[in-house]
Amino acid sequence: MVPQRKPSPEGFSIGTVAGMTGLDPHTIRAWERRYGAVRPGRGARGMRRYGEAEVARLQLLKAVVDCGEAISTVAPLADDALRERLATLTEIASGNPLRDGAGVVSVALLAPGMAGQVEADAASLGRLEISLASNNLLELLTSLPSQPAQVVIAELRALGAEPLRALQAIRKASAVRLVVLLYEFAPAAELARLSRSGARLVRGPLRVAQLRRAVEDLLAIDAATARTQPPLPEVAEGGAAPRLLDDDRLARLLETSGGVQCECPSHLASLVTSVLAFERYSNDCESRNEEDAELHRRLALSSSRIRSEFEKLLLEVCRHEGLEA
Repeated sequence: MVPQRKPSPEGFSIGTVAGMTGLDPHTIRAWERRYGAVRPGRGARGMRRYGEAEVARLQLLKAVVDCGEAISTVAPLADDALRERLATLTEIASGNPLRDGAGVVSVALLAPGMAGQVEADAASLGRLEISLASNNLLELLTSLPSQPAQVVIAELRALGAEPLRALQAIRKASAVRLVVLLYEFAPAAELARLSRSGARLVRGPLRVAQLRRAVEDLLAIDAATARTQPPLPEVAEGGAAPRLLDDDRLARLLETSGGVQCECPSHLASLVTSVLAFERYSNDCESRNEEDAELHRRLALSSSRIRSEFEKLLLEVCRHEGLEA
């Protein structure tokens, strides 16, 4: 079993929050500094520390901004107003009802700790309908193909010693729209990995009404994310785009400035370096099956083409600035 310990007595670091929300640290800091979007605490060394409430608010803000709203407009809103705005925006775009009471949502439950609460207070579930309740992971995986659910709510401790593999197995067993993981104490790194793999995290203990509200929020966020997620680009036949700049030349350009007010060479070199790192990561990423391998191949090839375009722009800027690339 994965050791169950609190992520930190002071909350999550900004790096962990970035992994959980999909916002890069620079954006999180900018939203805090310019708009007061969230107000994190400070750890013993003065570093930002975020609680579950701040993480949930950042997820809501990102979803609303992804729908086209300006952060300057929505940052002052309270959480309930953000929920209302997100529901309205997503309904307008998709025509799918997201508000309370609109449309039954089938739920598979793998939460022995909450099963009694749910049974005793089923009325608080609202439009969430428990279509399948299991006491162990194997039973859930066996039942999901014949009893599909839109949402799986699972306690982290019920996923066994390898929760990431269990999460992948749940997604493979059925076309689940949303997987919500309930946890009380867990390593921050483990939570970040699960979040990056598509799970939505909710800290317990919870009352049934609180669980329903959390799932409603996450359904709205998920709908907004699905609407704004760009399709995976098609990759032409052939291998990766050739490197135009080697690592040594890139390293030199990272420290180079052009004109007095121009930092373009350094910024472009940073972009090339970042895309190159992801390209290498995609090539080296472990694949569970042939479908995974194909996805990683396309990610690597697409990244190589993006990297090549940035390299061309970098070389053009260097020529314009009279720099040796």
